[in-house]
Amino acid sequence: MKTDPSLEDKLKKLFSSQKLGVLATQQKKNPYTSLVAFACSDDMRQIVFTTRKATRKFANIISNSNVSFFVDNRSNRAIDFRKAIGVTVLGSVRQIRKNKNNKLMKLYLGKHPQLDSFLASQSSAFLCIDIKSFYIVERFQNVTEVHLE
Repeated sequence: MKTDPSLEDKLKKLFSSQKLGVLATQQKKNPYTSLVAFACSDDMRQIVFTTRKATRKFANIISNSNVSFFVDNRSNRAIDFRKAIGVTVLGSVRQIRKNKNNKLMKLYLGKHPQLDSFLASQSSAFLCIDIKSFYIVERFQNVTEVHLE
């Protein structure tokens, strides 16, 4: 990612410190959101997560692989208006074949070891968002756009 090093550091800190994010998919003509456990690659180009294949979000992804993903560090206190950061990621999702030697799978399980059996289940899919853009909001209204090449 080519951006201001301090901004990249903020993003890496945010994505490593937060365990859950909000995935937005498209259900026919309506948005649909889901809370998911995730991990972000070191180069900030991929976000991985797992879900059951029998979920609405998985059906939505199969129908339209373009998604939005949101992560923030809010504390629900007044200080959030000055200190919180929220990041919207735009990208497309692809399914990854499960393999314990896969670098992204190791990354995911390193962050969420308690989800090992969930990920290993035949009824679950391991998914990757290939990131196209970041929209970073700080101090409540300062927005920075970063588009990956």
